[in-house]
Amino acid sequence: MLNEFSKVKQLKDESRFKEALQIINELEKNHNFSTEEKFEIYLLKHSLLYELGYLNEAFSYLDLADEERPHIKDKLRIFDFLLFRIRFLFIHEKNNEVIKILTKAEQILETISNLSLVEFKERYASLLLLKGRYYMKIGDYDLCNEYTQEALKIAKEIKNDPLILQAEKLICFNYSFKGDRNKALEIGKKYLELAKKANNKQEVIGALNILGMTLTEKEEYEQALEYLEQALSICDEISSFKTTAVLTSLFDLYLKINNLEKAQQCLDRIKQIKNQINLRWFEDAYRLGEAEILKKNSQWLSQLKAREIFKQIVDEEGTFPEFNYVALIELCDSYLIELTNTNNLKILDELQPYLTQLMDLAVSQQSYWLLVESYSFQAKLKLITFEFGEAEKLLDQALFTAEKYGQERMVKHIMKEQANLSRNFSKWERLKDSEANISDRMDLARIDEQIELLLQKRRYLKTIKISR
Repeated sequence: MLNEFSKVKQLKDESRFKEALQIINELEKNHNFSTEEKFEIYLLKHSLLYELGYLNEAFSYLDLADEERPHIKDKLRIFDFLLFRIRFLFIHEKNNEVIKILTKAEQILETISNLSLVEFKERYASLLLLKGRYYMKIGDYDLCNEYTQEALKIAKEIKNDPLILQAEKLICFNYSFKGDRNKALEIGKKYLELAKKANNKQEVIGALNILGMTLTEKEEYEQALEYLEQALSICDEISSFKTTAVLTSLFDLYLKINNLEKAQQCLDRIKQIKNQINLRWFEDAYRLGEAEILKKNSQWLSQLKAREIFKQIVDEEGTFPEFNYVALIELCDSYLIELTNTNNLKILDELQPYLTQLMDLAVSQQSYWLLVESYSFQAKLKLITFEFGEAEKLLDQALFTAEKYGQERMVKHIMKEQANLSRNFSKWERLKDSEANISDRMDLARIDEQIELLLQKRRYLKTIKISR
């Protein structure tokens, strides 16, 4: 039996997931397994189905393993199970529970006495990487870097190439999320090189995707398209669960360059996938894309249809935070476009509930960068109505929040916003005295820049995309 399990693991390492799953299925038909063997099989099937994108079925096997867990005496297998459970929690944005499981896993690891020093360091580095990912998810990029660099040091010490790959990947993401795109590209290319060397096609896709997304943000669209098309080609080759991730990255790029025909083609493929995989995430991804294309149409009827879909996504129970977030920002933008066209300040009253929901989302996800950006966004809207004192208070609150949670980059950003307000105060006074139209006020407040920044950060809340 050990030989068969070893063969399955080898195939998995080679990204030959369907072949590995077929062997497991054949084993299940022809053998009666012990509790320990069943536990091992459930974890293997969970992992393989996860890689193939059958997430509902994958997590059903994690549940089956959980049922066997009370009977498992091998603490190392329990430890490995907890790492899978953390992945489940990350996908479902249950960040509050992640840190509890991480602590439990660390306690178990400390009690395992029969591990060699290399095995212990390997598991410990894996924990450090998960801690790094947790802190990246909540926007504490300094702590993310601290844990990830420690993991990378251990991985290099024990010459564990897969761990080195995972550490470099997380460092790449951390730089990207901090907004340091040049550094993200530099580390991303190293990540791609390591993934190719390991012949890990899933990671090659991930590296190509992050490079493509980062170049899209830098408006280097030709190079971005080259990376993303390579990623999609490999997705099709191995039936990767990351296909939708790459399609949404391509969709975003095509929207950026206003190629709505190509964007629609990406959306059509996402629709095919959602029809095959019964998962709420795919349904929401498709609806959000549909609304974004409608919003690009200048006809007011299309704009209203888009707004209605955004509202549905925001109002429905069970929407993934990523889509909730993007729909909220798109709704805000939709109302601000209407405000520019009509000069009717009462539209800001319709906008306010969605700003409140944005703040609530930031708190529920422990997303400190979003909390800071939300205060900044509201401050800019106060400027439109010439409420300078309220704008200053909101920027003070943004600065306090950034400092409290160690968001050094955000501290600098908010201090710059405060300096801009002080420097432009006489301009604001002139706009107020002249009763300037809304578009002039929005230009001085740089509202479009704020919306663009928030939409760029949409991937910070991503769930089952490449951030794993």
